[in-house]
Amino acid sequence: MKTLMILLVSLLAMPAAVGAAAEQYMCYRISDEGNGVFRQDASQYVALSIDRETIQTRIHINAATKDLTFLTCKPVAADGSNFSTWFKTECRQLKAIGGSPYTFEPFLLGAYAGISPLIDESYPPHKAIQSASKKAGVNLPDRTFAIYADRKPLYEFFCNRQETPLKP
Repeated sequence: MKTLMILLVSLLAMPAAVGAAAEQYMCYRISDEGNGVFRQDASQYVALSIDRETIQTRIHINAATKDLTFLTCKPVAADGSNFSTWFKTECRQLKAIGGSPYTFEPFLLGAYAGISPLIDESYPPHKAIQSASKKAGVNLPDRTFAIYADRKPLYEFFCNRQETPLKP
């Protein structure tokens, strides 16, 4: 009887534990080459993990000598700006993974990132992202991750959910 009770409690708890698993995304850089040409660059990427309010990133870009991460991520304040319309989360304090010394291109000084909500037809830039996806020959992303500095976008990544856990 005791074994049956433990099994029953375990089975009841399992859906909650499974539902609480972090969302894992692999994000590849999409660049606008001009003249309506978009290209995916899989050598530059972001491994993104979202677990409720905990967000982890591993950013691999050519402009830095080490993989990077943002130390803080928080919800974007709805202030009516384009940034607050396009992104759900803002990340700041760019650092190397593990705190090791690194160098990066000066244009990354003060960089911050935006993480979009899940993309559907109600997302304001849905049509532009859909068009860029088609032109780059990739699927419509589940989310976007963009790195900004001085209020200008430097990098945009299209993120797709992964079933196997990533190591951000």
